[in-house]
Amino acid sequence: MDYKYDVTLSFAGEDREYVEKVANTLHENGVKVFYDKFEEVDLWGKDLGLHFDYVYRKGAKYCVPFISEHYKKKIWTNHEIRTAISRAIETNVEYILPTRFDDTEIDGIRPTIGFLDLRKISAEKLAHLIIKKLEKEPTVPLQEQQQEDVETVYLGIKSLAGAMSYNYRGLGLGISFTNTNKEHRYINQPYFELSDKLEGIGSKTFYLVEKLDNIEFPIKLEYGQSFNVTYLLKTGTIDIWKKLPKDATIQAFVTSSVGEKFKSNKHETEKIIQVFNEKGIS
Repeated sequence: MDYKYDVTLSFAGEDREYVEKVANTLHENGVKVFYDKFEEVDLWGKDLGLHFDYVYRKGAKYCVPFISEHYKKKIWTNHEIRTAISRAIETNVEYILPTRFDDTEIDGIRPTIGFLDLRKISAEKLAHLIIKKLEKEPTVPLQEQQQEDVETVYLGIKSLAGAMSYNYRGLGLGISFTNTNKEHRYINQPYFELSDKLEGIGSKTFYLVEKLDNIEFPIKLEYGQSFNVTYLLKTGTIDIWKKLPKDATIQAFVTSSVGEKFKSNKHETEKIIQVFNEKGIS
């Protein structure tokens, strides 16, 4: 999987002069770096607690904390490093690359972890060492990003009865999603993706517009809350799917306002077409 950033920088404002030189050098060398001044427009209006949780836990290959006496005292740097430590524990792979301006110790970062002493290294030198690290070390994506998605999103096929009777009225794709994050999330409208491109459209991704549930997106979900939404399948959609390969599949995706992406189980389009035809929809 691709990360949004190669590296995130976590630092106290008092140490900005040094860190900004590092960020600029990385940026000039084509490194995708999360540095707050580069993100001012994007951060404007966001829930920073949730956004930084994403950035420092899932958004990058590496996190570089610039540890100092100031760093230990700040609310935001404590939030960032706790989030980064959580990522390191969950994945058990190299993620935090600690650097130090002094001998301050941070709870959760073992003294046995290799660090760089910034009293002996210039900002430009550190930036080039980060670049070398990115070149040499293969990154293992978060295991949870390969597993949590299927556990939290379910895609089902639904036969739909008429509102006033049990007469069949159509076929729908139903999506169930549960927020398993510890904090609330704003969830965007689900979309669908086929394994093969649609003929004449050149895209695999699409939205279904006829929603049968009274749900407005984005929807706020607290930890443990769920939503269920069903979209009606139309004859025109099925006719397009008939042109797909026999082994084509469809999958649902759900995204959050902080950039997370969750995927569902897959269904074969051929089987959906069969059910559609068996019901005799015209």
